[in-house]
Amino acid sequence: MKIWCKSCGHSETTNKDFWVKLIGVAAPIGGFWAWVTFFFAGTGLALPICIAMVVCGVGMLAYKDKVVKWITDKGYNCPKCGKKDWELLQDD
Repeated sequence: MKIWCKSCGHSETTNKDFWVKLIGVAAPIGGFWAWVTFFFAGTGLALPICIAMVVCGVGMLAYKDKVVKWITDKGYNCPKCGKKDWELLQDD
């Protein structure tokens, strides 16, 4: 996956996609693990916490392109022009 600066035309390959996938897979597995090991037992919120971990992980996998775009737009300046005007390009 590449990102392209609309202001100056600079493009960079991003590996944020890997981290989104990793978190998207780890969150549901972690939620299941927390449920079967009684990790949150005694808090009174074990079921909602585990459900939230599973649902958020699946949501990150389903909307990974939007998550990468949001991360890029919010906190990554172009090294050439310094602006935050990025466009997400798919690899062929």
